[in-house]
Amino acid sequence: MRMEILTGNFGRLIWMVILLAVISGGCSGSSGLQIISHDLTVRQFTGDLNTIKSMAVVTGSVKNISSAPLSDCNINVRYFDSDKNLIGVSSAYRQFLEPGEVWSFTVQLTAPDAWKARSYDISGTNR
Repeated sequence: MRMEILTGNFGRLIWMVILLAVISGGCSGSSGLQIISHDLTVRQFTGDLNTIKSMAVVTGSVKNISSAPLSDCNINVRYFDSDKNLIGVSSAYRQFLEPGEVWSFTVQLTAPDAWKARSYDISGTNR
């Protein structure tokens, strides 16, 4: 099940701000990575009778915009509920990214409260 996180005029405004941030620089904390797209999907499912498990997944793509290969590339995501409380943190890793190469990443958080994710912060780092 895919949940629409932000809808209406307010949602469009938020997504435009996110898009502008991505276009104008993308990733914080890196010299050669540029996040070019990202999207949040939330799923809720039941484990057993005593626990509810859920998943928040950010998928997207990042590009090496430098003229040199990058190593130890990380995409870090912090997930928040509607009150901006931190739900969890997760990351994806790639050992090398060649100049101009685009990496399609998936960052997944599986936790009892992951279904509450309504927003997230995303950043990329590399060596």
